[in-house]
Amino acid sequence: MGIKKFVITSLKFLIAVILVCVLSFLFNSAYVNIRGYEIEPHQNILILGDSHTEYAVDDTIFTNSVNLSHSADSYFYSYLKVKRMKQENPQIDTLLLAFSNHNLLSQYDERWLLNPLHIKSKFRIYTDLMSFSDFGFFLKSKPMPVLQGIMEMPKYSIKLLLKGGIKERDLGSFKPSERNKLAENIERFKKDSNKRTLKYSEIEKSNFFNIINFCKKNDITVILVSTPIHKVYLSNEDKMKEFELLYSFYDSKLNGVTFLDYSFYNIPDSCYQDINHLNRKGAQKFTEQLINDIRSNSYTSAIDK
Repeated sequence: MGIKKFVITSLKFLIAVILVCVLSFLFNSAYVNIRGYEIEPHQNILILGDSHTEYAVDDTIFTNSVNLSHSADSYFYSYLKVKRMKQENPQIDTLLLAFSNHNLLSQYDERWLLNPLHIKSKFRIYTDLMSFSDFGFFLKSKPMPVLQGIMEMPKYSIKLLLKGGIKERDLGSFKPSERNKLAENIERFKKDSNKRTLKYSEIEKSNFFNIINFCKKNDITVILVSTPIHKVYLSNEDKMKEFELLYSFYDSKLNGVTFLDYSFYNIPDSCYQDINHLNRKGAQKFTEQLINDIRSNSYTSAIDK
């Protein structure tokens, strides 16, 4: 009798937890749809990518833009965001998309897109943007992190109630950094002997071209952007092979797509927070240069003349 009572109590608790999570999911979806993804009418340039653009492109200076880059963002999430942002903001006519030596490498499938911790943290944020096939992909690939992500729904509901603006939903934003870890990061980099496989992910290539094709169909100019990287990183032979692979891919697959490559852009050490991310000072310098270059080359009408 004692065991039976324990089982019944446990089942009731499990059902209650599931019910709370389902209700939280429904609330989150309804709340986000009500609040929407609208940005200011003058903001017609969207910036997406990983931590490189998250730390490097300051949309408080680049006033016609909105930066929704997020650390460790796969092109999968960038694709979800550009679709919804265009749907609710028809003025968007330009996409600045992070594009560097690491973004398409096959090992980043497990490191980023299918990383259990990333799935758990991102699932609660992006469920309202996902299709059934997207949901099925993650459930089939990594079922436990998906369930853990669903369990995080009530916590995200509270966050939305307290701060539900588009820049406060963990979708991404510009992050000014005062961090100064360049010297120790260089020392650690010099001791790192790990080599990344020079092979591109079929999953990420598919996500990447989904973005390119969507933008073509919806009259969005795509500008691929690589942000400045420290000279020590660029002096590494293995990293240079990654860049050679990137350039070969671009030359053979991306005819007609603009690529603004600032990987080798000369910027002082004082502008770096680590070996491949800019700090606040670096972001200001880089953003001003980026705006000037886009304006002078007339890549987009998104910059005020």
